[in-house]
Amino acid sequence: MSDEFLFAEEDPENALAENQLPYPILIVDDDEEIHVITRMALNDFRLDGRPLEFVSAYSGVEAQQLLQERDDFALVLLDVVMENDHAGLDVARWIRDTLKNRMIRIVLRTGQPGQAPEEEIIARYEIDDYKEKTELTYRKLVTLMYCSLRAYRELRTIEANRQALESIIEASSELFSASSIRQLSQGILQQLVALITHADMAAYCQIDSLTAEREADSAYEIIAATGHYQQNIGQLLQQQIHSSVIKELTQRKQSVCFILRRHVYYGLYSTSAGNYYLLYIEGIKQLSDSDQKLLELFMNNTAIAFEHAQQHTQSAG
Repeated sequence: MSDEFLFAEEDPENALAENQLPYPILIVDDDEEIHVITRMALNDFRLDGRPLEFVSAYSGVEAQQLLQERDDFALVLLDVVMENDHAGLDVARWIRDTLKNRMIRIVLRTGQPGQAPEEEIIARYEIDDYKEKTELTYRKLVTLMYCSLRAYRELRTIEANRQALESIIEASSELFSASSIRQLSQGILQQLVALITHADMAAYCQIDSLTAEREADSAYEIIAATGHYQQNIGQLLQQQIHSSVIKELTQRKQSVCFILRRHVYYGLYSTSAGNYYLLYIEGIKQLSDSDQKLLELFMNNTAIAFEHAQQHTQSAG
């Protein structure tokens, strides 16, 4: 535990708040000491301001049960020899072939060097690294975390963009309905969040007849979202919105304006009809001029599209 960190924390001045969702790590080993040592070594580790959440399994069977119950593990540190000599190898194959999980990073660890040649294991199994337990010093364990979690982060970004592109393509066939505009907004928002911030949490809300005085009573209906807000599309935003922030934005009397407070982005767009659209994004470390321009374009163009869709529906009725 005396080794120093190989990497300094990324952009410490812009470190995210401590309540950021952690990266879930699954430790699979039949030796309790390995679990304790791993947790101690990585207790203070952070990437993008996010800590680690450790979950333990002590056999291949228990690991499979946990992996079936939740699909958000970023990394599994997987012992080779547990209830039998190839339990870890069986779990690695099961993750890729049965679960079809290509996101999770798999690192095999063995306490019996030479049992299976490293080159053969990497060639036969779709794993990301293969380590002997004796070589995983504090420094190498931290390095492993950075490399594995950065790879996982980029894969998540690629998948988010793929899903967003799918939504955009599906929505492009009928651009005059409110439902297609919602789907189009959903796809674009997913891509924006993936490009601008590694924290996958955003909500785009519609607010009717908002004024600075009535802000506390306003209902924020989610019309597009990412991360854990996505399951609440069509419902009201339950996240605590600071009324003082919205009041400050409405007092600026601009069609598009934003505030970045404590790594949370509040973007407000006001329409000529007196409606407002709020873009709420958690976990933004920094925002360049080009990033801000993209978000402004999103708010401006989607708001106009919704207004046109409503006018089209009224005229058709």
